[in-house]
Amino acid sequence: MKKIISIIALLIVATTGITKAQDAALVDEVKKSLELQKMRENLIEGTKAQYQTIANSGQVAFDDVNALATEMVDVIYDQLTEKVIAFYCENYTLEEMKVFNAFLASPVGQKNVSLQPQLNAISFQLQSDPTNAVFMQTIMAKHVQR
Repeated sequence: MKKIISIIALLIVATTGITKAQDAALVDEVKKSLELQKMRENLIEGTKAQYQTIANSGQVAFDDVNALATEMVDVIYDQLTEKVIAFYCENYTLEEMKVFNAFLASPVGQKNVSLQPQLNAISFQLQSDPTNAVFMQTIMAKHVQR
């Protein structure tokens, strides 16, 4: 009986060690993915596009949209990175992240990464368009619980 308990305890310890190593490898792979996705740079570009759209509408004048966007991203970046790493680790395996990173490292993957801020800007512009805002407000009012 003691041998069985000892073997089980040893297996639990060994499995825990492997899991921690796998978790560390997964976190490292996710961090690599965030670098390949240029998360910080693209977040700044997307934020800059949002503020530029606001400035172009004449609602507000900013002295330096680049500095504004960078400072805004700096406020949340560390927290966001932790949450994004946790999200990827909960939803992807180590092998999946390796495949994803291989794509991101490819020329097509990098082209996709470089185009992401433009896609985000298109979405924000459409959401900010006064015509669409009227429709969106109508839809929102329909769904507000009374």
